[in-house]
Amino acid sequence: MCYCKDCRAYSHHLGQASTVHDALGGAEFVATQAPYVSLSGGTQQLACVSLSQKGLLRWYAKCCNTPIANTTRNWKFPYVGLLHTGLKADAGAYERAFPRLQMRVNTGSAKEAPPGMAFSTIVALMGFMPRVLASGVNGSYRQTPFFNAPAGTPKVDVVVLSKAERERAYAAAAYA
Repeated sequence: MCYCKDCRAYSHHLGQASTVHDALGGAEFVATQAPYVSLSGGTQQLACVSLSQKGLLRWYAKCCNTPIANTTRNWKFPYVGLLHTGLKADAGAYERAFPRLQMRVNTGSAKEAPPGMAFSTIVALMGFMPRVLASGVNGSYRQTPFFNAPAGTPKVDVVVLSKAERERAYAAAAYA
């Protein structure tokens, strides 16, 4: 669960805040690696936005503004944060496929203090990060629905929000 102001600004920019965030402002993600992600259809609707020139790449379906995932700009670091909104069509299957909440991050930006999870967050990161780094070494990062191989460029043009768009998104997120 991520509580950062950037995630909230992004979902507000897409007009999806009410479906993405819980009462404390957290967005539920499944943290995975690019080789484990595939898009089964609708790839012609894939779009990408970034809040700034150096910010995360935030992928969504442009037909309905549904957030899909966040990635870094460097495809050799194949972290993918899949938003729950694209995974919960079958809530029962989702609950069986993914473990219970393991991390809460950026809790300082939550609307109220969420329950603590410091130990489980550290354990989860210690298990996950070495696998992400290994895929950067063994080349499996090249298997991704978001970047073109061998260049490592995003599959679609990245739209960087203007200063005015970014300010509107952050302002909306602050008052929601």
